[in-house]
Amino acid sequence: MLTALLAIATATAGTPTAATASERVSRPGEYAGYAPVLYDEWVRTSQYLPTRDGTWLAVDLYRPAVDGKAVDRPFPVIWEHQLSRASRAPDGSVSLRGVTSGMAELTKYGYTLAYVDRRGNGASFGTMTGYHSRTEAADAYDVTEWLAAQSWSDGQVGVFGCSNTGDAAMQAATVGAPHLKAVFAGNYSFHKYDAFQRGGIRANWGAGPARTREEDLRNLPVDADSDGALLRRAVEEHQANTSLRDMWRAAPYRDSHVASVGTRPWREYSVATYKEAIERSGVPVYSFDGWDDDFRKESLVSAATLTNPHKVLVGPWPHCGSEGFDIVAEQHRFFDHWLKGIDNGIMQEPPVHYYTGSSHGTGQWRDAAQWPPNPRARQTRYYLGGAASGAVGSVNDGTLTRYGPPHRRGGGDAYTVDYSVSCPEPVGLAQTCPQDEKGLTYTTAPLKADVELTGHPEVSLHLSSSAPDGNVFAYLSDVAPDGTVRILTDGRLRLALRSTQRAPYDVLGTPWHRGDARDAEPMPAGRAERVDFDMLPLSSVVSAGHRLRVTITGADVRESNRTEVSPAPVYTVHREPARASSITLPVVR
Repeated sequence: MLTALLAIATATAGTPTAATASERVSRPGEYAGYAPVLYDEWVRTSQYLPTRDGTWLAVDLYRPAVDGKAVDRPFPVIWEHQLSRASRAPDGSVSLRGVTSGMAELTKYGYTLAYVDRRGNGASFGTMTGYHSRTEAADAYDVTEWLAAQSWSDGQVGVFGCSNTGDAAMQAATVGAPHLKAVFAGNYSFHKYDAFQRGGIRANWGAGPARTREEDLRNLPVDADSDGALLRRAVEEHQANTSLRDMWRAAPYRDSHVASVGTRPWREYSVATYKEAIERSGVPVYSFDGWDDDFRKESLVSAATLTNPHKVLVGPWPHCGSEGFDIVAEQHRFFDHWLKGIDNGIMQEPPVHYYTGSSHGTGQWRDAAQWPPNPRARQTRYYLGGAASGAVGSVNDGTLTRYGPPHRRGGGDAYTVDYSVSCPEPVGLAQTCPQDEKGLTYTTAPLKADVELTGHPEVSLHLSSSAPDGNVFAYLSDVAPDGTVRILTDGRLRLALRSTQRAPYDVLGTPWHRGDARDAEPMPAGRAERVDFDMLPLSSVVSAGHRLRVTITGADVRESNRTEVSPAPVYTVHREPARASSITLPVVR
């Protein structure tokens, strides 16, 4: 059926024909003409592969095929370290990760795709101890080298993933596997504490997977396990998996040691801990994220820290989203360059490709040589001023102005922490809904011209509290003339961990809170303390006629393990000449 096409493709792989050369396109999210279509079929098989300690891991292989049979020639291999490579829903429908991710399409261009269940998950044996442990990293080495050694592999191996599998992809780069040639990772945490426990405050996600036996048994067995006996044995081993929720509860500080896993999890499970090993590998990394994702700073910090060849993509997306952008095409051109040696120009482009949104929901893509895209942004300080009220059911704004610190002495806004924050729908890893009626608000006059904010806002409060500890949250919003509020970004900090230190990696000039147990210091009763923290990065144009608003609260709907004090603490945000409170915004001129 494909004999003629295959003959041409085999002779010209990596070199487009004259007919396609004039139609070549290679730019972010678009790719055509550089890689000829070789096949129009793939076949899926599954089996177990061994690791160094004898644990069997389940793998799905998607291979190019002709007339229903896998092509007997070696290709580059791209793989993902999954939690469930293939499963069956309660209604009986089957979900195949290779299909749902869209990556099986790359078989038509001469790639083999592999999806491997991490130990303690899917149909794999073993137990999951912690979250991205060094045992899993060692498994990634074994998987990479096993894939490279197969007869259908040409030894060029890439790894990809998003969210927990994006973390796993980055972990694969920490172990020095000789045949790992490229990493494409999205929405991952460079340092887990900074991402999961941002500001010392535990988020309400990252506690899974936590599946029942019944749910676990819906994972598909490998081909040779026709009666599911091996799957049932594997599922029994999974019952000893670490409870991630309990583990994180036992680790309130960056240096916490957790007895159940025998380690300091924030350190052992973080990519940042192994940055030197990643740099020694020299493996190129492509990081992507979205402006509506709680991890978005992590990819930028990773790119700024690592000396590896690096590309960064940030779009107008939620966690692991890519709507309107062909992320599979982007992965294709990245892997074509690094695994097949195709000169498609991807590494000659500016390393940062990002989207700038607007008040009206429109926007444009931009390129930059670095992040933040200096020198276009000027850090501009806006001061919190005037009287503000936190009365439930009303918004009585204070002022937000960039014309110097306040002159009146004795200014300050008292606020009783309101724990009743809520949203109509769960927010997960996305931005929360506005909580203006549950906190203190400070708002500018209507803007006289459009204002672009691209970079990292920073909050500096002089704050006193009636309690020795608590959480403070700050939100930056775009307020439309009709009163509609759109949150642009947010920041948060546990007050006892307010001291700042020098980070061991590049945090892009933002305040960094180490968060070790030794750093915990109670708030002195009635005394104003300086509290500095950054907000997550953004890139957005706020339209003329709109206003900017800063909202300060003591609770957030995304908190996990919140400690509610009774009576609720009273915070005072000071705004005097010597104790001014402010926000610094990255204003692009």
